[in-house]
Amino acid sequence: MAVMSQRASRRNERAFWGVLLADFVVQTGFGAILPLLPEFVTQRGFPRGAMGFMAAAYALVSFLAQLGLGPVADKVGLKWLIVSGSVVEALGTAGFLLHGGTVWYVGCRVVQGLGSAGVIPAANALVAAFVPPERRGRAYGMMAAAGSAGFAVGPVLGGLAGASLGLAAPFVIGVVLNLAATAVSLVWISPVTGEGGVWQGTIGALYPLLARVWPYFWVMFSWTGLTGMYDTSWSLYMAWLGASRWVIGLSFTLYALPLFAFNLVGGRIADRPHRRQLIIVAGTMLQALTVLGYALSRSAWLSIAISVVEAGAMSLTGPALSAAVMEDTPNELRGGLQSWFQASGTLGATIMALVSGPLLVKDPNHPFYLGAAVLWLTSLGVAGVWKPWRQ
Repeated sequence: MAVMSQRASRRNERAFWGVLLADFVVQTGFGAILPLLPEFVTQRGFPRGAMGFMAAAYALVSFLAQLGLGPVADKVGLKWLIVSGSVVEALGTAGFLLHGGTVWYVGCRVVQGLGSAGVIPAANALVAAFVPPERRGRAYGMMAAAGSAGFAVGPVLGGLAGASLGLAAPFVIGVVLNLAATAVSLVWISPVTGEGGVWQGTIGALYPLLARVWPYFWVMFSWTGLTGMYDTSWSLYMAWLGASRWVIGLSFTLYALPLFAFNLVGGRIADRPHRRQLIIVAGTMLQALTVLGYALSRSAWLSIAISVVEAGAMSLTGPALSAAVMEDTPNELRGGLQSWFQASGTLGATIMALVSGPLLVKDPNHPFYLGAAVLWLTSLGVAGVWKPWRQ
């Protein structure tokens, strides 16, 4: 019995590292195309005013797919959701290499959205499956750090490739890396299958959990929702501040590198279950201040410095939020709950992207006023529900 337990422990540890590696590779590929995507499509005739619609289409499709894919994965296997999602995301990235019009490029983002809808919830659910509860805070911190490391490497890789080989080069890199993530997932990640029927047994059982976790969904809606704002406006905002292509790519890396380090610390802080709500509120409030700082900044380098502070704030919120929502969730419901949890963030990103597009037409710093207001409202709202200072 002890030998079997040791084997299971080693298998779970290996699978956990497989999830981390796959997440790193996927985020590297995503980060490689992100800094130069707006310039790439606008040079091919994509209207600037519709940039928010492209980001919103990506987020909306991810949201709809996440609502259904998680419960299904609890039946057929979370590993296969990561594998298929990586392949689909590679296809969407490859589509940008073909010349097309506005509808075509929006369609490519839609395909990418379908792929990410499979990868992200399944990876987060697998962490809870492979790591015991007492170490999940630091595990989610390592997960966030792996994504941050990929997001640090990807923009530099894509920026250098775009500057030296042309704007299409980052998309080639993205395709290769997504296929590499597929191979890693196939080899390293162990299958985890839930129990019970997909619809009657899983979705019906998720509703009672929502009564306990809905404030975390609110935070996720606002916190992840800001990615829609950044996807739409950050590159154009940095150019408005006078940043070159190289500096724009560097800005992503100089944000992601401290986020990588901070997440490792934030994960250990999150291994205090009774303090997680207080940590989440503090991190959200601090991030609201940094987003307001972007709106007031008139220097690209000052905005990059502010992003380092934002990275610290996000490292407080992220691991604590991920660990808290998985507390006391049965194994057979983890995929479904994670999908709905991620979907709440994707819905926020969809709305923020749609609103940010029109706001940035006049001045690219205007979306940040909205982002700061959303974070303040969320932090004050959930603080009123939780009253974390009484813990």
